[in-house]
Amino acid sequence: MTEPTRMFDESAERAVIAAAVFDDSAVVDIASVITPGDFYVSAHRAIWQRVVQLHAAGTPIDAVTLGDAVRDDGHTVLAGQIALDAFTAANAASYARIVSDWSRRRAVVAACQQAIAGATSSEPGELIADLAGRIEAAGEQAIGESLDMHTVMTRLMGEIEQASQTGDDGLVGVRTRIPMIDGALGGLCPTRLIVLAARPSIGKTALSLQIAVNAARDGVPGGICSLEMGETELAARMNAYHAGANFTRLMRGRSDALDRMVSAWRSDQPGTWPLHLDVDTYGLAGIEARITSWKRRHGIRFAIVDHIGLVEVEGDKSPYDRVSLVSRRLKKLAKRLDIAIIAVAQLNRALEKERRKPTLADLRDSGNIEQDIDIGMFLHVDPDDMDAQPVPVQVGFLKNRTGRRGWQREALMFDGQCQTFREQAVGYGGPS
Repeated sequence: MTEPTRMFDESAERAVIAAAVFDDSAVVDIASVITPGDFYVSAHRAIWQRVVQLHAAGTPIDAVTLGDAVRDDGHTVLAGQIALDAFTAANAASYARIVSDWSRRRAVVAACQQAIAGATSSEPGELIADLAGRIEAAGEQAIGESLDMHTVMTRLMGEIEQASQTGDDGLVGVRTRIPMIDGALGGLCPTRLIVLAARPSIGKTALSLQIAVNAARDGVPGGICSLEMGETELAARMNAYHAGANFTRLMRGRSDALDRMVSAWRSDQPGTWPLHLDVDTYGLAGIEARITSWKRRHGIRFAIVDHIGLVEVEGDKSPYDRVSLVSRRLKKLAKRLDIAIIAVAQLNRALEKERRKPTLADLRDSGNIEQDIDIGMFLHVDPDDMDAQPVPVQVGFLKNRTGRRGWQREALMFDGQCQTFREQAVGYGGPS
């Protein structure tokens, strides 16, 4: 029988610890590359944790102090032996990278093993997406980039200069072509997690699709993960907005709606829009993998997840914990990929009975969304206006890290037949 390959480098793990004992200033360089979890040997992991603790407390690190620190762990002898190893701190970062590389290799192997274990019980598409997400996560560095203030200020000035060149409106993100939203948000800015929340049947999906179409018509690539609708319904809704056609009549093949759609296609071909759809992936890992793939292959600048209450996660988690995990991971994904993510959220129907506008507190029943999001955009329709055509929809920016907050004075008018939101003010940027 072939002996299994050892998936770690014991010498490198010992060298990392020895380098820190030789010169405790090396701890900072090492900790910028690896975490304790990257060590394969459990004793090495425990000893390194003590090294980090000693350094944080300002205690000099040598064979005596380290041996005493690991006494309760039962690793005093091993720590003393490692402290005598002849490794120089000058190569500490190189040792750490070796440990990190082996850690990522093990993570890839574990991901493949989990995929094999679930191969007989999962759908092929979901299995592939889940594996891609795990491997992508395995490739990430556990420690983020360390920046000096010169680099930070240079990046800040670059963003300010970019904003100054965009015109008087100062938009730095993807334009939604809805002035009220662009004015409040500055466009869909990179790294932002935007929650679009409302009760059912208010037009959340229609508004998110309208934003996507407007951006695509400007040549901005984006992606839509829909957990509620199929691709043809999504396409029909987008074309109803684009052509100003009746959505229901379009779906039923009525000639008047089809004629409007065909006429709109002559001047602006939807088939050329840089939009990408996924209507079959429901797991969180798969959604992360899909959006990451779109970013790598197509350079998307925004993604829409509709809606996050339907996203599936691993394990037996409560609804609160499940949505908390989804919002946290989507925020991290937006930062990692440097894109804006719009997460559509559905508020409880109980608000209708209370006949009031939603508040930011209404998100608290949906996990930690309130803490994770950068922008909370809420839609509200007065119950007395539900039968109006078009429907006046009030918009509230109840959380906004970089812009104005509160309910807007003017409502957006929602034409449900054509899946279109319009501003009452002059200058609406919708389809011509």
